[in-house]
Amino acid sequence: MASTVIEAWLELDMRDRQLAVLRLTYPQWTIFYEVFSTGWIWRAVPSWQLSVEMLTAGLRPRLERGNPVALMAELSNQMAIIHDMTGRHP
Repeated sequence: MASTVIEAWLELDMRDRQLAVLRLTYPQWTIFYEVFSTGWIWRAVPSWQLSVEMLTAGLRPRLERGNPVALMAELSNQMAIIHDMTGRHP
């Protein structure tokens, strides 16, 4: 079983592996990437409705970054804001 999972993982291209890691790490966000003439854009949208309090605290209804590492850093910042507000994740 484990070898089948590893084989399937290795068949994914690098972007899809990075996407899988982001989705597993931040399941409360809808994460995807798109290609444009200018390059790849990585996006994340929270899967819950943001309150006025959350928006005021600095949460964003949509994140966009040019690479998965930058998106992960911003998601980490967003989760820190939530933790500071509530002491927990959404």
